[in-house]
Amino acid sequence: MTALLRTILLLGICAIASQAGAIVGVVRNAQTGKPVPEVFVEVQGTPASTRTDSVGAYALDDLSPGSYSLNFSRNGYEPLLRTDVYVPGDGDKRVDIELTPQAQQLATMTVRASAFRKAPDMATSTKTMDIDEILRSPGALADVQRAVQDLPSVASGGDNVNEVVVRGGVPGENLFLMDNIEIPNPNHFAQQGSGGGVISLLNPLLVKGLTFCAGAPPAQYGGKASSVLDVTLRDGTSNMVLGGVDLSVGGAGTHLEGPLWKGASFMLSGSKSFLDLVAHFSPETAVPRYWGAQAKVSQQLGNHKLTVNGIYGDNSIRLRDAIASFGTRGNEISAGGFVYATGMTLRSFWGERLSTTATVSATGNSFERREYTPRPGPDAEFFRNQSVEQEQTGKIEAALDLRGANRLIVGGYGKRADFNIAVREKLDTLRLYSAPWADTTDTGQIVTDGSGNPVVSPTPANAGDVGYKYGAYASAILRPWAPLKIVPGIRIDRFGYTGALSASPRLSAVYSVMPSLDMSGAFGVQYQDPDYTAIAQSPSNRQLRPKRALTGIGGVEYFLSKWSTKLSIEGYYKRYDGLLVDSSYLQSVPAVTRFTHTEALAASGKGKSYGVEFFAQKKLVKNFSGSAAYSYSRVWYQDARPGPHHSEWYPGDFDFRHNLTLTGGYKFELVNRPGYKRLRNQAWFPFVSWIFPLADRNEISAKFRVLGGRPFTEPDTLAQYRIWGIPADARLNASRYPAYHSLDLRWERRYGFGFLQMIYYFEFQNLYSRRNVWQYLYTDGNPKRATVYQLPFFPSGGMIIGF
Repeated sequence: MTALLRTILLLGICAIASQAGAIVGVVRNAQTGKPVPEVFVEVQGTPASTRTDSVGAYALDDLSPGSYSLNFSRNGYEPLLRTDVYVPGDGDKRVDIELTPQAQQLATMTVRASAFRKAPDMATSTKTMDIDEILRSPGALADVQRAVQDLPSVASGGDNVNEVVVRGGVPGENLFLMDNIEIPNPNHFAQQGSGGGVISLLNPLLVKGLTFCAGAPPAQYGGKASSVLDVTLRDGTSNMVLGGVDLSVGGAGTHLEGPLWKGASFMLSGSKSFLDLVAHFSPETAVPRYWGAQAKVSQQLGNHKLTVNGIYGDNSIRLRDAIASFGTRGNEISAGGFVYATGMTLRSFWGERLSTTATVSATGNSFERREYTPRPGPDAEFFRNQSVEQEQTGKIEAALDLRGANRLIVGGYGKRADFNIAVREKLDTLRLYSAPWADTTDTGQIVTDGSGNPVVSPTPANAGDVGYKYGAYASAILRPWAPLKIVPGIRIDRFGYTGALSASPRLSAVYSVMPSLDMSGAFGVQYQDPDYTAIAQSPSNRQLRPKRALTGIGGVEYFLSKWSTKLSIEGYYKRYDGLLVDSSYLQSVPAVTRFTHTEALAASGKGKSYGVEFFAQKKLVKNFSGSAAYSYSRVWYQDARPGPHHSEWYPGDFDFRHNLTLTGGYKFELVNRPGYKRLRNQAWFPFVSWIFPLADRNEISAKFRVLGGRPFTEPDTLAQYRIWGIPADARLNASRYPAYHSLDLRWERRYGFGFLQMIYYFEFQNLYSRRNVWQYLYTDGNPKRATVYQLPFFPSGGMIIGF
């Protein structure tokens, strides 16, 4: 029997299969991770209901295709409403839930189930998302990092990358975790030191949800100066082997999951781009090439659960004709590298109150970049970066659960940092010219210093070494009485390579004025060690101390449970110390250019940011969903240069001032409409579904975003040297890029044919093709600046087929 015939038979069987599905899952304590028995689970608006068993499992059978809302409630826990649970047809829809414990149940207080899950150990600036919210986010491309960019506290330097920039910080200040594994940069085409890249390496179909905290997180989260993005992967199915494929304009992916043996399940996925295989582009077009793989194995052994994770990606891209396009020195630019992360976590429950979590992991990124002109000889290459950064980590945590939902947590970690920074750049000699830029006959006169030596651009240092980080922390969740939750903590960190020792106190609290109104506040000190690239630039940089961020936050949240809506307002103030400054800025020089820069850095910079944020979100219950996020913020750095502007405050690199994001979506279902049911029951319907304009479930969503212009320092043309330079008396970041705005649109159609599920989607980014500027390039030897734009109008789409 041919593969085509098997596919036709399978589609035919699925088309006539019975249309009754089930919702299954496990309910756990959000604070301890233990299963919660006797939770009442009901399907809102229907008589269907059940209770969880002794291991927290539940099942709701014989459900017709369509969307449902589930209520979860039990004494001692905050009730939760899970909205928009879509059952496409036969098979199980898995919905695992975490309930937050309450200190006590007040008999006089009527609590309505909320659609917004709260993180038990985070009091302020925290948002949670489930996988359905991530997938439907317009313009996010199912990327967990792009999804949180819809929040008022998050910005990005450009839509070309998925970096997370939070409250005046810089890229690279976000802590990213996947199932308790810290991953410095989980992206294809990763940007060194930023934590961001072009395309996420994580398969969104394996993600359960995420928790994002914009500042002053609990003490167990350390090493970064701004935020935390904690991603949780789901477990594979335990009753049958299932799989699926994901096809889009850029590539293809596949995944497989199912049981292995008693108590064990697995998930395995792979993806590969194919733009370079199916289309022809002009030589100056950079076509990305990448592939990736991800796997997870879970094993339940009584009161112990072992999970093993692995993820790997490889990528490359090449840009030709770069001189004509951007005025670079070399005519070709190539970039790429690999990224990997693997780890094993053992979570154990020792009786009713004590639990432990132990994780060992290894992560790594390589960064490869070349700028060159294809020709024989040593002068062909202008720049090369072949750096590798790797970390191996072991950490353990113990938690003691006390009466009244109080909890004590202690933990420690050790980390081996293995870095090899290999950067080479062609030396450039400073020359004095008498003829204009365009005169190629004038070769110029070499400029010498006071000792008669030629003035040349500094040579990047190369260094490979190993350093060790280790530390400990203590945290608690205290509920002195029902309306109040306090989360105190402290952590101690040491980086043996630099000799830095830091102590980071944390304190947050939330007070429930009434069931629908919370007031919260937080204070935290966060330290971040210098990047390995900074340490390797010069032997003197080994003495650099970590930068410190002191953050204070206060806010109010109001929940309108009847409409599944949340309103919040927060204000914050952040103060930075120990920012890295090029030591040449601390000298009195006539012009700061690439010829006066040094590789020696000083941790003497200061900065501050403050702002107010508004956020409103309506969960998808019946037809409508949406959010409105606005922030007004200011970011300031202190000028460290000697001269007329010494100690003045100037706008920081990410001082957008205004950040507005509006999202909205409308969903309508036809699966139970009589006329549509008669049509879809036809044997031929599955084969034409991909072109049919209507589906069992239809959803249209859009995102409109506005960002104020990002500041930058515009250099002067030093014509006599044919270079660009920043005069010593110039005000820094006095210019701004044009304001950014764009509109993204997503159209999604879903079908269920028995066990076969199909999703067709179209994405339209930058719908009206706004020419948003990413940055200006000023290249020595070229009198004109080049403009690099962000994404133009970019249509994409694909389909997901699964069983």
